Amino acid sequence: MELQQRLSLTAGILLIISGCTHLTQLTVYQHHSHVIAASLFGVVYLLLGVFIIILIKKTWAIISGAIVPFIGGALGVMRFFFVHANPFSVFHVLLDLVIVPFCIASIILSRRE
Repeated sequence: MELQQRLSLTAGILLIISGCTHLTQLTVYQHHSHVIAASLFGVVYLLLGVFIIILIKKTWAIISGAIVPFIGGALGVMRFFFVHANPFSVFHVLLDLVIVPFCIASIILSRRE
């Protein structure tokens, strides 16, 4: 397996993990609007992770895998500081800080091929 595929696969797996932990917030916290919004992001992350793994060579999936977590990470930081400081937000932002560069590197490597 080449480096581009390993980066995409790792990003996909991390997106699935992030999606699952986003969804578990519904069981840990009350159903406030910010928890429901985070859970909806979790569904999107979960689907993106599956798409990236299944369609490992499709650029649109990997580009989406960079853009959505970038937006989610920014919103997660805002949520942590202004709405609800919680360990989930920290964990998700840390995952986003790995997922986004992996997807960008995967895109760059696929363009060189």
